[in-house]
Amino acid sequence: MINYRSNITPTFCPGCHNFLVYAAMQSAFNALNLKTSDLVINFDIGCVGNMADFFKTYAVHTLHGRSITTAMGEKLANPNLTVCAIGGDGGIYGEGLNHLIAAARANIDITVFVSNNFLYSLTTGQTSPTTPKGARTKSTPLGNVSEPLNIVKVLKSVNSNIFVKSVDAKDIQEVTKNFKEALEFKGFSIVETRQECVAFGKQLKA
Repeated sequence: MINYRSNITPTFCPGCHNFLVYAAMQSAFNALNLKTSDLVINFDIGCVGNMADFFKTYAVHTLHGRSITTAMGEKLANPNLTVCAIGGDGGIYGEGLNHLIAAARANIDITVFVSNNFLYSLTTGQTSPTTPKGARTKSTPLGNVSEPLNIVKVLKSVNSNIFVKSVDAKDIQEVTKNFKEALEFKGFSIVETRQECVAFGKQLKA
C-alpha cells in the first residue's frame, strides 16, 4: 500500500462527503499502484480544493476555474505523468466551464474529479451552475431562474468518445470503481460525485 496522505488532518465539515471522495481517490490510486512521483493533482478553489493540503503527491493549488488548464499544460509537458484535476461545481462548471469543454473536445489524457454539491458552498451557499431551477438560495431568495447544467449530456454532446460519469458520493464502492476506470481511460475522463452540503444544502430542500 502506498501512503498518499500528508501529515495534515483533513478539515472538511463533519459529515462532508468530501471525506469519501478523499478516501476513494486514495483507493483508486492504490489499486493502480500509482507512485507519488508519477502523479500530479491540480486543485481548484473551493471546499474540495482544501484537499491540496492533505495529499503528499506533486500538486498545484490553482486559481479558481484554472485547474484543468494547468493539468492540460502538465500533460503536454510530460505525457508520462498521471495528471488529475479536482474541484467543485462552481470552479469546474462555472469559472472553468470553457476550459472543461476545451479539454473534452481535445480528448486530452487527464482525469477530472468534481464534487458537485449544487452550490457555491465555500462562500456560504450561493447558486451554482447545477443548482436546481426554482431553488431558493442565498443569492436567489426568490428562486433560481436558470436551468441546471447536466454535465454528462453537455460533454457527451461535445465528444462522445470521452469517459464521463455522475455517481452518488455516498456509494463509496461505485465512486472508487469509477475513479479507477477514469484513471485507466486513455483520453479525457471526468467523474462527478453528487453530494449534499451538510452546512448549506438544506436550502435546496426548502
